[in-house]
Amino acid sequence: MQPKTQKTEELETTFNELVEVWYKEASYWSFSSQRAWHTAYMKIINLGKPVLPLIFRELEASGNSDWHHALEIITGANPVTEDMWGKRGAAKRAWVAWAREQGYRW
Repeated sequence: MQPKTQKTEELETTFNELVEVWYKEASYWSFSSQRAWHTAYMKIINLGKPVLPLIFRELEASGNSDWHHALEIITGANPVTEDMWGKRGAAKRAWVAWAREQGYRW
């Protein structure tokens, strides 16, 4: 793992603050597509590729599969096949495997 710079520490702080707001305010919403429109989630997406390792870490630790929309928008990829739809564990594993294949570390 790379040593943290002030810039990466600031990014991580911003990400963690946005995640906290998003979980608090949108976790009770019924549909992941609704949660993906939350302002904090959109701000996370706007952080771009530098935030990917943080999303992968959060995905792996929390098991929250609602990261799919952000990951697809930021990466332009979608390793979740049709047979995985609605299966949170399968979608999570597909994204984590994809990230590792692409060389992401978290």
